[in-house]
Amino acid sequence: MLFVKTHNLVTDKPIDIVRNDLKSSIEKLTVTELNETKLSGYMKNTQGRGYNIVSNINLKEQTDRKTIVEIKNEFDLFTNLFLITTFGGLWGIVIYKLINGASILSFEIILMLTFPIIGALITKSSFEIYEKRLMKIYSSLLKNEKPN
Repeated sequence: MLFVKTHNLVTDKPIDIVRNDLKSSIEKLTVTELNETKLSGYMKNTQGRGYNIVSNINLKEQTDRKTIVEIKNEFDLFTNLFLITTFGGLWGIVIYKLINGASILSFEIILMLTFPIIGALITKSSFEIYEKRLMKIYSSLLKNEKPN
């Protein structure tokens, strides 16, 4: 929805081994099998609420010994809805105040206009941090290493 990032990883393993490697049990990550070529991952943020990342994983067999792992990461629905309602609510208040005669140059109006933009930038940077951590876990699972 709001923040989505797609990765393609290539491994020298058959598709069934890759599927089993990704479904390994890990404390931070839960991967479930939807069908033979589709998996779903869920990384829960351990600090606070929200900012959980959902992964849609597609496995494509390139040859007998190579598999392409396509991973699409995005925030969970709760986080997306929270961000949209917060930013929409603030801009709604600004529009209401402007309609009722508030000055566009007042500190309160400027703060309410810029807060959603600053919030979106902070959210984007935190998404990239969590997403990098998640991709390290996926790549270590594919290499049969212990994720850290």
